[in-house]
Amino acid sequence: MHKFILTSLGCKVNQYEALALGEALARAGLAPAGRGELCDLIVLATCCVTATAMRKSRQALRRLVRAHPGAGVLVTGCYADYDPDRVRLALEELGLPPERVEIEGHHGDVAAAARRAAARLSGSSRAERPGRPKGGPATLARRTRAARDRAPGTRGLGPISRFRAHQRAFVKVQDGCDAFCSYCVVPYARCRVWSRPAAEIVAECRRLVEAGHREIVLSGVFLGAYGRPTAVRRRWEDRPSTLPGLIRRVAEVEGLWRLRLSSLEPGDVTDELLDAFRECPALAPHLHLPLQSGSPRILAAMRRQYTPDDYRRAVAAVREVVDEPAITADVIVGFPGETEADFAETLALVRQAELSRVHAFPFSAIEGTGAWRMRGEAPRSPVVRERMARLEALASDQAERFRRRLVGREVEAVVESRPRDDSARAMSGRYQPVWLDAARVRPGQIVRAEIIGTRCGGWVGQLLPPQ
Repeated sequence: MHKFILTSLGCKVNQYEALALGEALARAGLAPAGRGELCDLIVLATCCVTATAMRKSRQALRRLVRAHPGAGVLVTGCYADYDPDRVRLALEELGLPPERVEIEGHHGDVAAAARRAAARLSGSSRAERPGRPKGGPATLARRTRAARDRAPGTRGLGPISRFRAHQRAFVKVQDGCDAFCSYCVVPYARCRVWSRPAAEIVAECRRLVEAGHREIVLSGVFLGAYGRPTAVRRRWEDRPSTLPGLIRRVAEVEGLWRLRLSSLEPGDVTDELLDAFRECPALAPHLHLPLQSGSPRILAAMRRQYTPDDYRRAVAAVREVVDEPAITADVIVGFPGETEADFAETLALVRQAELSRVHAFPFSAIEGTGAWRMRGEAPRSPVVRERMARLEALASDQAERFRRRLVGREVEAVVESRPRDDSARAMSGRYQPVWLDAARVRPGQIVRAEIIGTRCGGWVGQLLPPQ
């Protein structure tokens, strides 16, 4: 039996799609390769959200090809859309002939590419060659416009039956973004905005819970646009979001212990969403609300659909409804034109919002995006590094304050792994790891614990008897 190996980089949606590809290959007669086993097909789901992500995608590709000589390659994900020519060149430099390569991003049919790759391994005549995707960053806008009227290439992927190697299962409910924030390349790769039917999502969640997953994470490229034809808020019809209704339906799945939302924006924190938090005990007390900047001027230049005041109001509204919520955020440092005063506003808002975790990263100029043309106005690298250090110090201090505030409380958590130091790592509803005595727990177990201290960016827990 032919074997395949699966690697994904980037977001939760990418991870879901990679596993869906794996199940499609299994249906086609392939089997996952074991640890250390050579494979016949390499599947790599790439990411291009930053220049670093692109570099890591290329590095992973080279590493996998060298580790599995003679294997065919299927490259998918956003980088396969952003710069297929660069991907193809990297494979040619590694000596792979074109007949062993499939490069298919969201502008094409990823499921069909997987079928072709599987058929080619079996020598089937069905392995005909389609037109190969071509282009690079310079033609990105033209290729995106051409793809807007086609069905997204990942629509044929899923549902999945199990989220391999995870206790928590990510479920893709929405795809695509057409908001075109000036720094973001994702809309060029995932330009079609669409949502899966609620009944299909609920059925998939039910199967995953039956397979042993006790936590479900509803995921999307622009989750707040679930049920909408666009991610541009000013174009939305004057009707409530259907996301809260989906949350309620999934929360009712028998056996589900916890439901989490992957990422929302301040505009998604509506009365209807807050009602769902009130009414659904399974909904985790955690919201990821990307901030990016605390400066209204920089947010406008980024073409974000909210202001700093919108962010403050959203955080305050969540805190009125959710007990000690964990609010996490992304922040971009060094966007073109960012002054010291702009950065001071970011620090002030991070401090005021009392964020429990901040993912800070330096601005990455990506060719083809609006901010690419402004890259000459970006602060110099030493300035960006110094600002990153200040933000990370503030974020670390706030995270520790958040953790210490809950010492003495009781939490529930799902055990995820057993590190070598005899401590087991569990994940709490507030997106904080809890370290427990590994001898008394097992992966997948739901436990109660009293928080008795902090450690390694999380909590130390003392196990409590089941209720």
